[in-house]
Amino acid sequence: MKSAWVYGVVLLVLGVTAIFIAGLRLREIPDLAIGHSTKPPTLGRTGEKVIDYEIDGPAGTPVRLSYLDEQGNVKDVSADLPWRTSLRTHKLTLPTGVVAQSDADQVSCRIVVDGQSRDAQVSKGRFASVNCTVPVS
Repeated sequence: MKSAWVYGVVLLVLGVTAIFIAGLRLREIPDLAIGHSTKPPTLGRTGEKVIDYEIDGPAGTPVRLSYLDEQGNVKDVSADLPWRTSLRTHKLTLPTGVVAQSDADQVSCRIVVDGQSRDAQVSKGRFASVNCTVPVS
């Protein structure tokens, strides 16, 4: 019984040491030597972008087209010329594109981003087809 206090002191020292080490491990230590770095700057909300797809040709002519929506998914559409649609997004970058084929002798496509024409193509001939693409950033 005389040496029982030694076991108590050893257990107490081990417990205090474990609590101290756990506190160090759970605490954020800004030491670049162990791989910590500063947080990146917070960006503000990006402005809204408006993307307009336009397909033109002889009025009333049927057209089959595909375009990329604001999620990057392909949308297939059968419509009559002229055809237009608008997309609105807050994404930093967005792939955009439209492909169209018509029975008409002429068809044209245009992509307008925030009021600026970014791509325009015209195709002439039987079963005309056009392709417009713009990486929006």
